[in-house]
Amino acid sequence: MLRLFFITILFTRDCYSIASDYVMNVNLVSNYKMSHTKTGNIPVYWDWRDLNKVTPVKDQMNCNACWAFSAIANIESHLMIYKNMSESLSEQFLMDCDGRNVGCSSSSILNTFSTIVEKLGGVLRETDYKPYRKRILPCSWDHKIPVIPVVGYRRVQADEVVMAHFIYKYGPLSAGINSASMAVYKGGIDEPSDDICSPKEMNHAVLIVGYNVYVDPDTGKSVPYWIIKNSWGTNWGAKGYYYLVRGRNACGIASDLSFSFVN
Repeated sequence: MLRLFFITILFTRDCYSIASDYVMNVNLVSNYKMSHTKTGNIPVYWDWRDLNKVTPVKDQMNCNACWAFSAIANIESHLMIYKNMSESLSEQFLMDCDGRNVGCSSSSILNTFSTIVEKLGGVLRETDYKPYRKRILPCSWDHKIPVIPVVGYRRVQADEVVMAHFIYKYGPLSAGINSASMAVYKGGIDEPSDDICSPKEMNHAVLIVGYNVYVDPDTGKSVPYWIIKNSWGTNWGAKGYYYLVRGRNACGIASDLSFSFVN
């Protein structure tokens, strides 16, 4: 088993809050194996969408439950990578049944993963629970329908070189982010200043599914960037995706990162 620890919340914003301390001593048991782990150097470009390991973009609408959407998107992708299972899982189940009464308020992704693993044991499919209602409702899970198991989680070092390695070797990462620049994003590679989008004021949670480098054909200038799945529907951004400059912790994208274990 993984040794997991509860997290103390440091500060809270719209739909996401960051934990005050890193999860320490999170160790895999000796017989736990991530069967799809890659070795060696990473490529210049990687996008899990190319391998059909990312589920469709969802829309949290006017409920600040990005914590649930980020965690669910992470689990869905890791199920596709490690179990070859294509599932649409239920954010409403998390909101109703995790026992924290967070609903459309903020939560850390780490606390969400901890609750999924330690209390729920996993997540229900959307088809096995009530539709998404944009608000917290009484939990209607009778435990007769089994959850899709989630057995652990891991936090990733706040380093963008390490991030790229983990995305390539293990899969998409859930991440906290300051959404100030996302609020006016229309497409292309976003390169906001820290004044506009402080890395210290994260208020949203997303899923990083890949990375790339754009080279300007006229100037030869290279701009490395992250490929980010959001939860504001496909009419937002680049069909629901956000391309953010990488290498300088823009909008706090490297500050709080984690992923789930599903096998």
